[in-house]
Amino acid sequence: MQAATRTRVTPFGRRGFLAGSAATILAAPFVRTASSKDRTLTIRDPGGPVGEAYKKAFFEPFGRATGIDVVGVQSSHGPTGEIKAMVDAGNYAWDGALLDMSDVVVLTDNGYLETVAGPTGLGSNASEIPADLRDDFLVGAMGYATVLAYRSDTMGEKPPTSFADFWNVDAVPGARSLRKHASGTLEPALLADGVARKDLYPLDLDRAFKSLDRIRKDIPVWWTGGAQTSQMLKTGEVDCLITWNGRAQVAIDDGAPVTIVWKDAMFSFAGFAILKGGPNVELMRDFIEFSSAGERQAEFVKYSTSGPCNPRAFDVIEPKLADILPTNPRYFSDMFVMDARWWGSNSARAQERFESWLLG
Repeated sequence: MQAATRTRVTPFGRRGFLAGSAATILAAPFVRTASSKDRTLTIRDPGGPVGEAYKKAFFEPFGRATGIDVVGVQSSHGPTGEIKAMVDAGNYAWDGALLDMSDVVVLTDNGYLETVAGPTGLGSNASEIPADLRDDFLVGAMGYATVLAYRSDTMGEKPPTSFADFWNVDAVPGARSLRKHASGTLEPALLADGVARKDLYPLDLDRAFKSLDRIRKDIPVWWTGGAQTSQMLKTGEVDCLITWNGRAQVAIDDGAPVTIVWKDAMFSFAGFAILKGGPNVELMRDFIEFSSAGERQAEFVKYSTSGPCNPRAFDVIEPKLADILPTNPRYFSDMFVMDARWWGSNSARAQERFESWLLG
């Protein structure tokens, strides 16, 4: 198939979010329902707490507004193979899917997704989302960050405030942990070695693994699941680690003395995409427009520590909640956006090398 055109996802700044959030949220979005009587939308989601958050913030409200049932279906992480099989066979178990940035690169390069904009273009809600949090095939619905987190009771006198500090075990002592995966590990390794955020991509794998060599012996635990990182922070098994902001926040909410460092955090986002040639393409576009509204995304973050992608959501999010969200405008100048195109093209190669490095 001919490769689809894709807008490159690039780092976004504080100005775009501040400009958007200064305006008032629009009223409930208009949804076309004339041809949707007795129809059902089936949308892949990751299940668990995030799936429940989507149900409460998007699926059920869309049903009340339109009379259309939206069914969330849990599947494996990174369901590109399932989507390819459905489209190739013309047999659709899903109309759309919540996908992350790298999944969309893989699918759009091979023509497996519809554009999110119809003949008349994007709706007003989707258009409010910054251009670097959407492209032709994906509109951001949730943002999350890979961050450094530490226990303030054990590292309070000399806490790590950067990835360079995390790598500097002699000057900033404490038990550490890293993810047993290339993604979210290689970028911190390069930043710790002095690479500037703007120069990260394409990732210099040789330099990244040399940087990891420096700290390898000081990593007693390579974590494999987000819940594991929350637990290690709560029990004090480690003093600092690199994890997702939501998992660090779980430890904080459970009473652990944990601090999140937003400097040099890696921002990623996920959103809704539409399977190519499915039976409900236009209805999925209506759903994406509905879920892109600032008020809907503000509702979502009540149930999740992911941040909204529509900056207007911050007009109604309570300040205390806004303080823990990765898309809070105060944090953006110190963050960078993961390059989905690089990972979409190089993830298998990077992971294979990472696994070999661990064994070596």
